[in-house]
Amino acid sequence: MGGQRTAAPAQRFEHKSAIDMARALHPLRRPLSAQPTTLTSDEKDMLAQCVAAVDTLQWAFWLAGKALENIRVGKLYRAECDSFDEFVGQRWNMRRTQADKLIRTWRIAEAVFELLSNEVTPIGVTKKKPTPLSANAEKALKALNQAQVWELVPVADTWNVDAAVLVYRTAVEADGVNVTAKVLSGAVAALPEGDFDAEEVAAYVRDYLDSLEEQDDEDVDVASRAEKAVAYRWVRRLAKKDHEAATRYLDALQEQIDKCRADLIPQQQSTSEDSPAEPEGATGTQPETEEAATNA
Repeated sequence: MGGQRTAAPAQRFEHKSAIDMARALHPLRRPLSAQPTTLTSDEKDMLAQCVAAVDTLQWAFWLAGKALENIRVGKLYRAECDSFDEFVGQRWNMRRTQADKLIRTWRIAEAVFELLSNEVTPIGVTKKKPTPLSANAEKALKALNQAQVWELVPVADTWNVDAAVLVYRTAVEADGVNVTAKVLSGAVAALPEGDFDAEEVAAYVRDYLDSLEEQDDEDVDVASRAEKAVAYRWVRRLAKKDHEAATRYLDALQEQIDKCRADLIPQQQSTSEDSPAEPEGATGTQPETEEAATNA
């Protein structure tokens, strides 16, 4: 009898579309080998195809945004439609706002992916001494999604993609922080205005992440939080360049403080007014009783 038959060598998979990928992935009805803990070369190829297919779910927004921008910039729609809006609507029933959102996120997604993937140690490679980023990179890479990247778009619009990546990297490096879209949204909202300063931006992100832990503490360092709320270093640099601009900023900041105080004080007063008060005439009740007793 001839030797044991082996599966045919798997062909290298290069697909032009997701449909091609789906069609090329053949369903299995049983394991390809009986090896208990190792994979054959065919099984490794099959696993690679399966992982690549599932990965498209996570990274589809990055690829779609990049492709949509090419269609828009290159006017690749012109043979079928008069406008980009019409093309995406007819082809995918997609609104222009959705297409624009995908386009605005892809560059950040690509940069963040490169950042994290470079920190993930490949299987079989001796791990180097972990850094704060490398220790959390694999977890962050698996969790990365469009909602997270979208929260970084205002940073890229205000400064650039590198600034957006810095915000994300600082959040990932923080110990015990579950990086979510909500966390990134809060970190971005806490950033100072003005010229970009990498150290300052990273410091503000770290301060915000620290504040998340302080929210559950009863003894909050109020003076420290107030000090961090003012972009002191930025104001100092602004004052050196434009004293009047720095003054306007501080005046605007004071207006916000006064507004906050005005909003809180009425609430405190209304709380006091709503609390049960001593009945009117409480001090006059006794004399009336005594008078009634005398008259009696």
